[in-house]
Amino acid sequence: MSKSPGRNFSPPARFGRGFTMIELMIAIALVAILAAMALPSYREFNTRMATQDNTNNLIGALNTARMEAVKRGRTAAVIANGGNWNNGWQVVVAKQLGGGLIETTPTSPGASSAACDAYIDNVDSSASQMPLCMGYRGAVTGGFTVLSKAGTGGADDMVVFAPTGALSQAAEFDFSVCRPSAQADATQSRRIHVSLSGVIESRRDTTSAPAGSCS
Repeated sequence: MSKSPGRNFSPPARFGRGFTMIELMIAIALVAILAAMALPSYREFNTRMATQDNTNNLIGALNTARMEAVKRGRTAAVIANGGNWNNGWQVVVAKQLGGGLIETTPTSPGASSAACDAYIDNVDSSASQMPLCMGYRGAVTGGFTVLSKAGTGGADDMVVFAPTGALSQAAEFDFSVCRPSAQADATQSRRIHVSLSGVIESRRDTTSAPAGSCS
């Protein structure tokens, strides 16, 4: 009489063991430590990016003013809103006056975006009503500041380009784009220099910048 084959029984599957309270607390502590280590680097990265963004915005305005001056055959300027660069800036082209005359130096239409939008060249019926305010930037935020310094004979609240693309003022112009005071660092702030020929240059480090060191 043959024996029936024996049955093979597999051991019951074990359920995965979850975290204990101590292990969970250790994991949370490690995450907190790593986050604390990474936060300063993340904050510094954001500050550097914001510094560069503010610098690029101002350089863009300067380039626009220079281009409009050459294109229209009139002076064009980047003007600080209300005389303070921290309030932002606008790009303005010289206005046509009566008798075919043109303003020697552009005039700000006002420190608001609405005033900029409404500023057009319509001195007479033959004028094409071309816009004269070609760009507007509101106040600089986030604790950043913009310092300025014109050379001898220039005004600190505007950069004026002649129809040749050179500066109409017989003076170079410098900006310092400074980081917030809590993260002040002259070596990581940005300097913008406009030469007499109208060439615009930017570099890091405002330690010896004419407009201010941002320290």
